[in-house]
Amino acid sequence: MRIDCLTGGAFATNSYFVINDLTKECILIDTFEQTGAILDYLAKNGLRCVAVLLTHGHFDHIGSVKQLQDMGAKVYMHKNDIWKIDAPGYMARMYGYDIKHFDVDYVIEKDETLDIMGLKVKVIQTPGHTEGGVCFVIDENIFSGDTIFRASYGRTDFEDGDFQKLKLSIKKIFNLEGEYMIFPGHGEITNSYFERVHNPILVDTEDIEEDF
Repeated sequence: MRIDCLTGGAFATNSYFVINDLTKECILIDTFEQTGAILDYLAKNGLRCVAVLLTHGHFDHIGSVKQLQDMGAKVYMHKNDIWKIDAPGYMARMYGYDIKHFDVDYVIEKDETLDIMGLKVKVIQTPGHTEGGVCFVIDENIFSGDTIFRASYGRTDFEDGDFQKLKLSIKKIFNLEGEYMIFPGHGEITNSYFERVHNPILVDTEDIEEDF
């Protein structure tokens, strides 16, 4: 298994490719709005995307889903964020993007373990940034979306954001046994040891300004 990152879109969103070099298949975790860059990466590396896993429904994380689904990828998303597929158009248009409607092939409703591309993908519900926010764990790697950033965390001032839920969600991640690399939706890669020590979520109150 190999993990590559491509960053793009209005808010420099990280899209992660989890790659099987033998089969040339990959899982894509979140996808920014510049579809051409995503498709070029797949073509240049001879990859076929079999699944798109969405950490939440904000437009900068779902921007290229329709095109990938049309090419055969299955889409996984939490039930509480599905309504955002058709809701974020007004914000996307402000930045010149047109988010195409797509259907969700697998609706996430609970913490569970999925079998995708021969990998065990653990789903952890982490509401707070959005009500349907999730993190995906593959081996010792956590794909955290906008739940955790390096020494920071996602904002909670959107319609269904909730600071206290976010705080509990991050504690849930910190309580996982072992040490993990953390691949956030924006910014630098970090790890669970560093975040347990340096992430301000454990001491901040909800009047603190958050990122993204």
